[in-house]
Amino acid sequence: MNLDADQAPALCLTERNSSVATVTLNRPDARNALNIPLLQHLVGALDEARAHGADILVLRAEGTAFCAGADIRADDGTAIGRPGLRRRLIEEVCDLIDSFPASVAAVQGPAVGAGWALATAATVTLAAPEATFRFPELPLGFLPPDTTVRRLRDRVGATVAFRLLAADERLAADDLARLGLVEVVPAPDLPSRARHLADRFAAAPPDLLRHLRTALTT
Repeated sequence: MNLDADQAPALCLTERNSSVATVTLNRPDARNALNIPLLQHLVGALDEARAHGADILVLRAEGTAFCAGADIRADDGTAIGRPGLRRRLIEEVCDLIDSFPASVAAVQGPAVGAGWALATAATVTLAAPEATFRFPELPLGFLPPDTTVRRLRDRVGATVAFRLLAADERLAADDLARLGLVEVVPAPDLPSRARHLADRFAAAPPDLLRHLRTALTT
C-alpha cells in the first residue's frame, strides 16, 4: 500500500502483511537524505502502521544508499521559525521505530549520521557487505540524537560508543559485525532475510517480545 497515493513518487512507502509492516524510504535520487517532508512522512507511516495493528517493522530504503543523513540543504525554508524541528523529527522517528515490539533494519548501502541513527533504533540491523556507516555530526558542530548515544552505549559500552560517534570514521559492515551491531547478509538476500526474521518475531506474542527486550536492557 502506498502511504501517499496522490503523490508521484511518494517520499515514503508502506505495506502491511498480517502483523508485519514494511516502511521504505523512497527518495533515492537524494540518497534518501532526511529532509523535513520525508521525516514527516516517516512519522505518518510509522504511526499508521501501529494504528493498523502492525507489531513488527521492517525498515528499508530504495536506491543504492540506505540514508545519507539529515538533508540540511533541501528543506526549502520549511524549518524557518521552527528551530530544532529536524532534530525533533529524527528523534521522534527513532522512538517510533523503537516502539515496535521488534524491528529489522535492512541496510543495503551507506548509512550516514541520522541514517545510522535510524538503523540503530531497530532491534536488529542487517547490512549488505557493501554497506558503510559513519557519524559526521561532531566535526560539523552537531551532537548525535540522545537516543542514539544511549542505544550505542548500551550495546557496545561507553568507550567504543564514543569512538563510533566522535571519530568520524567510515566503517564497513564487517567492522560493525565484529562489534555485534549488525548481521552481514549478501545484498541479494537482504530483503528475504529481513522478512524471514520479521515473520519469526511475529510468531511470538508482542507483549513477550517487549518483556524480553526490557529484560535484556535493564
